[in-house]
This record gives sequence, C-alpha cells and structure tokens, in this order.
Amino acid sequence: MLAVPALFAVLIVKQWKTDFSPLLRIALAILFGGIAIGALSPVIEYLGGLLGTEQVLYAKILLKALGIAFLSHYAAELCRESGEGSLAGGVELVGKIEILLLCIPLMEQILSTAKELLALGG
Repeated sequence: MLAVPALFAVLIVKQWKTDFSPLLRIALAILFGGIAIGALSPVIEYLGGLLGTEQVLYAKILLKALGIAFLSHYAAELCRESGEGSLAGGVELVGKIEILLLCIPLMEQILSTAKELLALGG
C-alpha cells in the first residue's frame, strides 16, 4: 500500500526538483524489490520443506532463475525509466539467456531419464 504515497512523492519531486526524480525512482524500485523478496520468503521456506535430497537441484535452479528474472526485470525497468528502451531490451534478453543456461543441467537430467525409460521399455 506504499505505491500511492510513492507515486505522490515522485510527482512532487518531479515538479519541485527534476534532478532528484530518477534517484527517487531508483530508491523506490529498490524498496519495492526488497518488499517483494520479503514477501517471497514463505514460498522459499515452503519449497525448502518439500525438498528431499534428490530434488535440491530443482530447487536451486528454480530459485536462481527466479532471482535472475527479478533482477533483470528491475534493471530493465530502470533502463526504461531513464529513457534507454533498447538497453532495457538487451538486459531482458541477457536475463532470458542466463535462465536458459541455468537450465542446461536440468535438461540433461530429463533427457537422461527419458533415455533410461526408453531403454527399459524396448
């Protein structure tokens, strides 16, 4: 519920002192990012409780991918706020590529399991 006061603060600062407006936006983006991460802590604890020793790889990949997605999204939004739309697109692309690279061990494990199942069935 901090969004409305934050919006008013940005609008007031934007009219009063335009030089401070981007700094306030960055500070608010960091604040809301921290709030979002704090709100996700129960989900992270829940996933940790569900995990067995075999599923730790899946959880690590999931949490890392989630972190990369959040960070690349916030970085891209900051770039857009600064008027750098093309840079924002590049940040998002790199984030997506990082998530794909992160999933390579998971894809290898899935393919290996599929091969084993095909060998047992044939």
